[in-house]
Amino acid sequence: MPVQFLSQADHDQLNRFPQEISHEELNSFFLLSSADYQEIDFIRGDYNRLGFALQLGCLRYLGFFPDDLLQIPQVVVQYVAQQLAVVPELLAFYGKRTSTQRHHQRQIQTLAGYRRAMTADIVELEQWLLQRALEHDKPTLLFTMACEFLKQNKIIRIGTTRLAHKVSKARQEAQNTIYQSLQSLLTKDCCLFLDKLLKVDDDLGRTPLSWLQRTPTGDNPKQILETLDKIAFLQQHQVNQWNLTHLNPNRINHLARIGARATNQYLQRANEAKRYPILVAFLKQSLYNFTDDLIEMVDQRIWKLYGEAKRNFEQDRLKATETINEKLQTLYDLGQLLLNPDVEDHTIRIKAFEQISQIQLQTAIGETKQLIRPQNDAYVDYFGKSYQRVRHFSNRFLATLQFQSGQEHQGLLKALQLVREIHAGTRRKVPDDAPTGFVPEAWLPYVVQSDEIDRRYYELTALWVLRQELRSGAIYLSHSRRFSELESYFIPKEEWVVQRDQAVNLLGTPLEAQARLAERETDLFALMDAVETLLNDPDGDLREEKGDLVLSPIEAQERSAELKQLAQAISTRLPQLDITDLLIEVDGWTGFSDAFKHLGGSSHRDNHLLLHLYGCLLAQACNLELKQLATSAELSYPHLSWCNTWYIREDTLREANNALVNYHYRQPLSQLWGGGMLSSSDGQRFPVKGSVRQGRAVPRYFGYGKGITFYSWTSDQFSQYGSKAVPTTVRDATYVLDEILNNETELPILEHTTDTAGYTEVVFALFDLLGLQFSPRIRDLADQQLYRTSSVDLENYPNLKSHLSNVINQERIVQHWDDMLRLAGSLKQGWVTASLIIQKLQAFPRKHPLTRTLQEYGRLIKTIHILRWYADETNRRRLNRQLNKGEALHSLRSHLCYANQGEIREQQDEQLHNQVGCLNLVTNAVIVWNSVYIEKVVQQLKQEGHFPGDEELKHIWPTRHAHINVYGRYHFNQEQVGKKQQLRELRQPGFQP
Repeated sequence: MPVQFLSQADHDQLNRFPQEISHEELNSFFLLSSADYQEIDFIRGDYNRLGFALQLGCLRYLGFFPDDLLQIPQVVVQYVAQQLAVVPELLAFYGKRTSTQRHHQRQIQTLAGYRRAMTADIVELEQWLLQRALEHDKPTLLFTMACEFLKQNKIIRIGTTRLAHKVSKARQEAQNTIYQSLQSLLTKDCCLFLDKLLKVDDDLGRTPLSWLQRTPTGDNPKQILETLDKIAFLQQHQVNQWNLTHLNPNRINHLARIGARATNQYLQRANEAKRYPILVAFLKQSLYNFTDDLIEMVDQRIWKLYGEAKRNFEQDRLKATETINEKLQTLYDLGQLLLNPDVEDHTIRIKAFEQISQIQLQTAIGETKQLIRPQNDAYVDYFGKSYQRVRHFSNRFLATLQFQSGQEHQGLLKALQLVREIHAGTRRKVPDDAPTGFVPEAWLPYVVQSDEIDRRYYELTALWVLRQELRSGAIYLSHSRRFSELESYFIPKEEWVVQRDQAVNLLGTPLEAQARLAERETDLFALMDAVETLLNDPDGDLREEKGDLVLSPIEAQERSAELKQLAQAISTRLPQLDITDLLIEVDGWTGFSDAFKHLGGSSHRDNHLLLHLYGCLLAQACNLELKQLATSAELSYPHLSWCNTWYIREDTLREANNALVNYHYRQPLSQLWGGGMLSSSDGQRFPVKGSVRQGRAVPRYFGYGKGITFYSWTSDQFSQYGSKAVPTTVRDATYVLDEILNNETELPILEHTTDTAGYTEVVFALFDLLGLQFSPRIRDLADQQLYRTSSVDLENYPNLKSHLSNVINQERIVQHWDDMLRLAGSLKQGWVTASLIIQKLQAFPRKHPLTRTLQEYGRLIKTIHILRWYADETNRRRLNRQLNKGEALHSLRSHLCYANQGEIREQQDEQLHNQVGCLNLVTNAVIVWNSVYIEKVVQQLKQEGHFPGDEELKHIWPTRHAHINVYGRYHFNQEQVGKKQQLRELRQPGFQP
């Protein structure tokens, strides 16, 4: 357990005043009160009063007295000096006598209500730190939390070296505490099993640990069976019976992440108190992960076989075209004969057999019978031909997993048990009284044939319905995260009773449905009035044509010659550089690399590590394999691989991206592009090569291959605050809320827009319940149904009357309002991700009551949005501009992700998510760099007598990339690594206004 996790540079920085402070913080901590003035008035000398006031603000702001007051930013000194009516330069004379400064600090302690730490305070701190260390293991996080604890309790922060020692001690005690808490589980046999995981198994050809660390990359039968082997292995050793509920989930996740990366040698070197908890957590989490993976793999496998059955049917139908035409011709000829009034009834058969012989007719009837399909054709007979391919894994799948459900789905569970018994040989056939209530109508004729239940179709139907019910949560598993009981994703009802008021305040949503409906009804009336007025204007953009509301397209605004010249001047002056230099330079400004901490807690950092860290980030952003990057950049591949394993993770990438987004948020130009309150999201599709589990075949985008979607969230300042890899076949609306709710940056996102694929009525409802505004650009608005409340008098709106005939069910909304609030509260507090709950609610074969209510409420919110879209051209232009920003960033991302013809080759899910995060990070680094240097160009132009206005600069976007080289060999300038450099010189082409 490392004690010295802080370097000397870290200690120095922690004892200094931060270089930047927000305006809000300045007002909160350095604005002097009347009580402050009374105390300061007793102090002699202007410089002493200034020093006293600054130390007072520092204690309130930092929780300690910084070592050197002269290093406080001038904006702070000037702010305080102005309140005291003194000049800031007087600070240089303060503190010449150490005794004076210490005397002032004692006075300040009393005034601010702070005290020095006593023995009892230290004991309380140690106990509090131990509890936090049982939750988190990251030493820097624990250090920050300890500082905040002391500050909240108004205890002056103890020395950084001493506090760091307390953190290290707490981590060690937490490790021992966890080890002791597992003693009942860590029997002699269990320990032997855990140690055996680290030794090479002859049958596997590797260690069981290494075998379990490999996650599936596809959904073929081989990988399904291997995953079943792993689950069976864990069940055999009773991992499913291990009870770890007494451990904090954060700590379990942390230990499991170490276990997923650690080598057997690493764990063999660790002591038992460290080794065994890591292995226990890893195995328990692996059981959950493999169970979820297995369900998804079987789901996709069955879906692919069904899709194959549908294609086979269509091919057979195409082949039978000639035969079908012959039968149609025969029918036509016989029909003409039957309808001919000149043919007498008693001669019809004779005449018919003159046209076609009896044998030919019998043959035609037999062939026609084979071509006749059920009215609700589901290609079940073609799917039935895949039975043996399903049996290849279904018997073990059903034998390994035990499903649960409520009372209404007991029939399906009983059917699955019958299938298990047939597989086990204890039954020979499906009994006549077997449950069939779960069988879809289109499948029933195949399942029940001649009053007998067909075993093959019965099993296939049970698996097909099981697949659907698992998606919705109606059927669930105990050792699963993504396929648990639906209720488990919400705040428990007994807790909700206590948390409701707090959650409502957090959401900004009324506790009573009637209050919210009244608010939205007011919005509805106002917008209906505006749209009605527009429809009365014959020259307006909105009109009625053939019963539809038609909106004229927005006319593109031509860029002025001056704006084009300005854009050209900026592009030609931006320095040209390699992507490696850009990454180093931006890190020097933002310190984003500080976010990458070793998962095991190692604190060693040097320029050699930073070089390999940059290499890992660029390799994945540019779609290069690590070996390719190692060769190109002359870096060590083993060290790159080690760095990638222990430093590049979802949490570290998120923290690094947040640092970039926050730095960019504070840039002058960023505020011209937007206030950070509006964002958009969109998917960018990439082809995949090899076995990528999330890859999907969508010919429209990927031809004969497969691909994946990188879904990204973009602020109106061009920074991307989130990105994730998702299957291309899943609608964008499923994921649109994820990163908005997960946003930890300074961006105050309040409104979001997408294109048509990003919206559903459920999403409209959830945005509104969460206190956010959803403003998508919906295609074919005329086809959208509009809804109103029952109190709307349509006689007042003759133009809109025919378009607002639908009335929402307010009674349903009122009845289920608390359920919707509990869902919104669960999303806000992180009990469940939005994408998971949306998928489950929409997967119910018969709509869940909550889904129906959300749709009903969402219809009202959607109507308000559409009316606002009709009424306000400025709003339409604003949202279109935001969506165009996302498209411009797609161009930049494509430029960066160039290698291997843009084909994504990462197979493991975690590696794929890391690649998305790396691409997001490098994209943000480019945006930051461009923003800083565009500002420098603008300042130079002003010095030359050219003064571009804010309106012009709004159209100068930081997505340009022609000046950035991403190709060729990569060279990292070691002299610049870890240092903040002066801005490089601009290029100097002429500017012709």
